[in-house]
Amino acid sequence: MSRGNLVVVVGAGFSGLAAALALARAGAQVRVLEARDRVGGRVLTGWLDDGTQLDLGAQWIGPTQDRMYALVSAYGVDTFPSAAYGAGYVRRPGGRSTEPPPGAEELFAALDSLGAAVDPAEPWRAAGAPRWDRMCLTDWLERTAVDPESARYAGRLLAGGLLAASPDEISVLQTVFYLRAGGGSRSLLGMAGGAQQDRLVGGPGALAERMAAALPEGSVTCSAPVRAIEQDRAGVLVHTDRERVAGDAVVVALPPALAGRIRYTPALPALRDGLTQRAPMGSAFKVHAVYPEPFWRADGLSGVGTAVVGPVTETVDNGTPDSERGVLTAFCYGDEARELRGMSAAARRDALLDALAAVVGRRARRPDELIEYDWSADPYTRGCFCGALTPGSWTRYGPFLRRPVGRIHWAGTETATRWAGYLEGAVRAGERAAAEVTGAGHRANQPSQR
Repeated sequence: MSRGNLVVVVGAGFSGLAAALALARAGAQVRVLEARDRVGGRVLTGWLDDGTQLDLGAQWIGPTQDRMYALVSAYGVDTFPSAAYGAGYVRRPGGRSTEPPPGAEELFAALDSLGAAVDPAEPWRAAGAPRWDRMCLTDWLERTAVDPESARYAGRLLAGGLLAASPDEISVLQTVFYLRAGGGSRSLLGMAGGAQQDRLVGGPGALAERMAAALPEGSVTCSAPVRAIEQDRAGVLVHTDRERVAGDAVVVALPPALAGRIRYTPALPALRDGLTQRAPMGSAFKVHAVYPEPFWRADGLSGVGTAVVGPVTETVDNGTPDSERGVLTAFCYGDEARELRGMSAAARRDALLDALAAVVGRRARRPDELIEYDWSADPYTRGCFCGALTPGSWTRYGPFLRRPVGRIHWAGTETATRWAGYLEGAVRAGERAAAEVTGAGHRANQPSQR
């Protein structure tokens, strides 16, 4: 079977699609194999009967995410600003407040300062990396914070809001790498002027569909989970349940945890395989409460808030300009998300609506609909927002995150050095992997037997 100059891309999320488009522009033939019955990966847009848009997965872009804005422009997708009316809130033990705990900003600033010493391409080389990698974020916060409430708040926002984890599950090095890659805490946590500034008309899935349609006809095959990848001197052979696709190289555009479930022949080097075992997906719960109107705006509230206590860490007003419906979206992370998953549907609904009522009033308990999507239950995602290396893993396994293994190249937002964990990072990672294939002389590479 002749391989030709075909490059196989595993995964039709934004990283895989960006890789495929870059490869096609460089003159390569491309086959994209996607396990789901759709393109887009960790984005998914749902619609209410009246046409109200609900983004069930990744949904935002913001300043300095230049590749995403370029794609939005190139494929004719419009954007609109995230809704922000009135004052935001912070749910604290004593009730609703307009201010976060007094020591929180100092903690964010201190972590941003640590991140300034980190090269996102090689975070393990930072002078403090061995110590930061051994220490979980909880320990650092408890040692540094001026009060326990500030420590808890910062942990929920940074570990939860950025990595969908609890602060005892991630290291200080993972935290400061992520902050550095995304331009700092203000950039990552902000709405206007930050990472949550803009949304896409029709949802990011509409952009993914246009990217896929721009590839040569027949390039994308859905409902084709990849089970095995073989490589030898002649090329690669990629196995799905229905076919074997032979090519010259393969780009695996999956989170490390999912990439590790593929069977490789020859086996992956031990340290690369070890990395896939140490980058679990985050645990998050995203829920849309839909109301006849955004009643909180009339009360002078924006619907945008954060919380020190309760199962909900963040809420946003997720209304759209073309709909009169009110959409209040709640995010739960880490331990709180796992606890909710263990409840009955009725108990979970009560817990979530109680949390919303505590910050925007009793009307929050009476939504027209409560719509949840659990990415941890999705067999081809198993969590969100992304995979994160466990404490102690960056310094031991980080150098193998992007390093090709023979003819196998790695993409996915987890491998990005700018905006890791975001759609922007996914696109940049896919384009970087494509450049490796077309410019790194992969035909001369031999599979590693280590």
